[in-house]
Amino acid sequence: REVRKSERPTTRTRTRKAGRNQGTPRKMPTPCICLATSDSRCRFKAIRAERHAPGPSDVVIDVKFCGVCHSDVHLAKNDFLISKYPCVPGHEMAGVVAAVGAKVTAVALGDHVGVGCFVDSCLNCKYCEAGNEHMCAKGETLSYNDPPKHGRAGEAPYTLGGYTTKMVVHERFVVPAPKDYPLDKLGPLLCAGITTYSPLVRFGAGPGVRVGVSGLGGLGTMAVKQAKAMGAEVTVISRSRRKEAYARSIGADHLVVSADRASLAAAGRSLDLVIDTVNAYHDIGANMLAGGIKIGGMDSAGTLLDLLDLDGTWVYLGASLTMINLQPPKLALQQARITGSKIGGIRMQRECVQFCADNKIEPEVVVQPATPAALANIYELLDAGNDAGARHVLDIGSTLTEASLGEPIGPAPQFHSGAVHMALELMFLMHRALLAKVEEAVLTRSGAIARVLQIGAVAAVGGSAALAWKHLVSARSSHS
Repeated sequence: REVRKSERPTTRTRTRKAGRNQGTPRKMPTPCICLATSDSRCRFKAIRAERHAPGPSDVVIDVKFCGVCHSDVHLAKNDFLISKYPCVPGHEMAGVVAAVGAKVTAVALGDHVGVGCFVDSCLNCKYCEAGNEHMCAKGETLSYNDPPKHGRAGEAPYTLGGYTTKMVVHERFVVPAPKDYPLDKLGPLLCAGITTYSPLVRFGAGPGVRVGVSGLGGLGTMAVKQAKAMGAEVTVISRSRRKEAYARSIGADHLVVSADRASLAAAGRSLDLVIDTVNAYHDIGANMLAGGIKIGGMDSAGTLLDLLDLDGTWVYLGASLTMINLQPPKLALQQARITGSKIGGIRMQRECVQFCADNKIEPEVVVQPATPAALANIYELLDAGNDAGARHVLDIGSTLTEASLGEPIGPAPQFHSGAVHMALELMFLMHRALLAKVEEAVLTRSGAIARVLQIGAVAAVGGSAALAWKHLVSARSSHS
């Protein structure tokens, strides 16, 4: 419909409206390139994606490196049946600050920074206020494959992780690092490094404290280095002596062979704290049937738990779903504690990075190109156990580029575990739970069971006696 000339907006009106639009420009998302898998086969391909538009408290990061964690494999291949696709894993990011919002004070342009396992939390519960954002009462937002919950991680259905060229993160969840710390080794500090550092600090590792480290993979290596730098006496617990030279080269004072009863016995009562990094079922002997300490004495050792001295602490870091065989009297005889630990809050992450920088502690890393083929190979190695102790790190800055978008989809890794393995582990868990129920029923009804057995025994003895008397009478009758 034609608009009369008198009804058309004047030049002044048009200019004012245009000026208002220019003064409040629409926030634009941040484009990036990611390595993503579209299904559980883990066939990765470079894709274009967008990060949310940075706000006044956000930091834009040019990602240079990203470590590959075993949990990346579990989520990418949907072992827990919760994964969303396309999936972009990665929570060991390290890079350089490319832009900051107007309210950012924690970092500046050009700073070296890292981002770990989570990118948001409520910030107002008692745990967040105490610096334990990872224990947020309303749930932290994980760095990938997790729906944003608190408004600082964008509005996408779920988060995309660190296999990417760009990250946009609220400054509260950014961890600064000294520029002289190797950037390719920063990311693993925010996963393996903080996972071991946190319990060492919480349970008082330091001079005069005897620390054991069970398992010498990526986490175990960090635990040994950190405990030694804290001044503790360090013992590595391993299945054989194959890694003894390596253990001593990174700071271990002793090695105990868990498969050797004599080695366990010789080391009995020698540890105050054990950091258990083994990610598979292993019986530490927390039950009375496992041997070890005697009733009324502390003079023998035959299980892993017997390595603890009086009031010792065993800390689980592994994520095995299998149950442990635990009986309270075993703990009472040693006044032992069995507990677990989960990464650490942002304040502790920053402390961990500074501690490692000050003490020249670096994770063992293998840097590989951020290509689908390289990632498939890394996933296969991690799935097989990664017994070497090194963390695999993707070189994002040099190898994930515009040219990557033209590369074909990557090969599917050849996995030896997965959903079938997890199902078998769950079946084992249910089997153990059933046995526990049977044991509980027997113990709670032990009196009644004992009476039944007693009656049965009396009846059996009575029946046998009657039968014997019958034979005796029969024999006498025949003789007469």
